[in-house]
Amino acid sequence: MLKAIPLTLALAFAHAAYADEIQFVTQAPSVAQQNVFERYGISDEILKLGLSSLSHGDQLVEHVQRRFDVGGDVTESDVFLVQSTDRNGNIDLRIKYDESKLDSKEDVIGNIEKITKIEYRLKNYLESFDKSSVIVNELSPEVVEISFNYSKYGLPQDIAYFRFMRVKLTVINGSATQMEITNAKPYDYEGYRVEQYSQKIEFTTLANGKTVIESKQIEATGNKGQRAVNYSSTIRPVAFYDDELGTIVIDQGLLSTVSDPRIREEKVDLDRLFPILGDLVRQQGIDVPLPYGFSVAYRNQDMNVGFDSFDIMGLNLDEFFDPSSSFGTVSAESYTLRADINILPFWNVYGVVGKVNVDAVVDAQYTGKMKDVFEDKLGVVGGKLACSAVAGAGVDLCSPGEVSVPLHLDYDVAGIGTTLSVGYKEFFASVTATYSATRLEGQDNWGDGILTIQPMLGYQFLDSRAQVFVGAEYQGLKATMSGNLGYIDALGRDFTYDVGVELEQWAYLVGFNKQIGRNYNITALYNKGETRSSFTINFGYRF
Repeated sequence: MLKAIPLTLALAFAHAAYADEIQFVTQAPSVAQQNVFERYGISDEILKLGLSSLSHGDQLVEHVQRRFDVGGDVTESDVFLVQSTDRNGNIDLRIKYDESKLDSKEDVIGNIEKITKIEYRLKNYLESFDKSSVIVNELSPEVVEISFNYSKYGLPQDIAYFRFMRVKLTVINGSATQMEITNAKPYDYEGYRVEQYSQKIEFTTLANGKTVIESKQIEATGNKGQRAVNYSSTIRPVAFYDDELGTIVIDQGLLSTVSDPRIREEKVDLDRLFPILGDLVRQQGIDVPLPYGFSVAYRNQDMNVGFDSFDIMGLNLDEFFDPSSSFGTVSAESYTLRADINILPFWNVYGVVGKVNVDAVVDAQYTGKMKDVFEDKLGVVGGKLACSAVAGAGVDLCSPGEVSVPLHLDYDVAGIGTTLSVGYKEFFASVTATYSATRLEGQDNWGDGILTIQPMLGYQFLDSRAQVFVGAEYQGLKATMSGNLGYIDALGRDFTYDVGVELEQWAYLVGFNKQIGRNYNITALYNKGETRSSFTINFGYRF
């Protein structure tokens, strides 16, 4: 009968919401902050160009020259980027290149494709600078320097290294002439430690007064392990289309080169289907996590179980075992694999499968009721003789005592769940619901499902991409456990049970999450309640 206890405990295993799925919203700028750039003739388009040269317009051709030195191993490349946009707003972006100008030692196309995707995404982050950090330095009546930082809140987690950047924009006679972007502190990027980063953008003004990029020079130094790293690139517009001036050719020679039919090309896939509305949300300054994820988790849970009734195979055994004086101690371990997807930026769904191993000891208080049964059937003298006989056989059925029963059971577990989350600046909130069920190994039937809910509030340390959170965990345990453990040969029938239990459904929760690089994260949770405690460790990968 006591096998019923770990069955319900196994059903109660929860799957935590992870803090790397939280979104962060930028703080709305004040009117005074919004007007600083307008006062000096700086348009939103110019600020966009500082993040991405792909903001020039719907049709654009760029020339990119790169040099990469890792511990004396030098690679160089020379390619073109061609962007075109159809009437429905669909963007087609291609890398065009002369194969003889690509270094065979490097996956140039793959690396440039990564950088290009980042530039494409950055061009949607017009409001991703910190309005409160704007400083104006009027060097003379004609020359003004405007400095600001990129926002800690508005950038996606995989390109959040831009939060370390400081920008200085030079304005002469109301026209932007130069923008310099430098890092305020070292940061990690794609396995490299970047110590110094500098991006210098030279602007020029067209006949219609529109400001465009004349050239962009990027210099970066750092290391990869023990090897010194130096990176440089130069980006120059070749041609683009303006609504008023039509096609503007900056460099006719390079345009002829990229138009040569012998030039090869690779298409860059820019957009993802998931999360739906991701681009729209990013433009509002909200951090959207990478859409897909896999994770493995280990959980250890200890529980103390009280009882209030024993009904085994249709027989009420409360006369023989005192429920109020009986209790169980259970230790259970689970190993689970989880796959998830962000359908919407704030809505994640997932499925889990795994194993649960349960070790339990049930201490049942025996009442000695068999003495009364023997005396009722055999009389007082016969009852005493029966008690003595069974005691002589090593089984004392006529004296009260404690019966200790050890158990070990293994289960399969499967479940589905969802997480809703929202955040503001460093703070976030989420709620996760999981519906899971277990099946005793060797059995065909799954036990009744159980609902687990985890509401949480947390705080994110933005520079270190770490979160701490507190909350609660609800396990929807029933007041009774009932079920069928299957056919038992010795009994000649199915073993059924209906046992009343006393368990607290709520427990406190604390934990932390740490993002490791662009794709990995580790999460730890601790639960403490009146009748249970547990800890969970999870290692995840997002892409």
